Amino acid sequence: MGWIDNRIAEYYQWQKDNTAIREDKGTGWFSVSTPFVGVLNDNIEIFVKKESETKILLSDDGETIEKLFLSGVDVLRSQKRKDYMQKVANNFGIKITPEGEIVTESNGADFARKMHNFMSAISLISDMSRLSNNK
Repeated sequence: MGWIDNRIAEYYQWQKDNTAIREDKGTGWFSVSTPFVGVLNDNIEIFVKKESETKILLSDDGETIEKLFLSGVDVLRSQKRKDYMQKVANNFGIKITPEGEIVTESNGADFARKMHNFMSAISLISDMSRLSNNK
C-alpha cells in the first residue's frame, strides 16, 4: 500500500498548502479560503468562529446562495430548488437560514467531519448554477 499512502499524503499536503486562513481580530471570525472552486469559479470561503470550548460556528456568510443568484439561479424563489437544498442540508447536517446563509455547529471534537460535510454541502448547492436559464 506504499504508493497510495504517498499519493494520499500528497493530496492532504496540497489541500493544506492551498488553504489560506485570515483572522478578523475585531470579531473573532476566521476566514478559511479553500482550494475548492465555487459558483463563480472562485475559491470557496468558509467563516469559522469559536464561541466556547464546545461550540464552533461555521458559516458561508450567505455567499453561496448570493453567488448563485448572481449567476442567474434564484434558489429562494423556486420550491423545487428549496426542496433540493433542504435535502442537501439534511444529508450533511447543516442549516440554511431564511436569509440564505449556510451554517452549522461543531462541538470541537467533530470539527474535521463537520468541516468536510460543510464543504460538501456548499459544493453540491453550488452545482445548482447548472440549473440557470441561458439568457
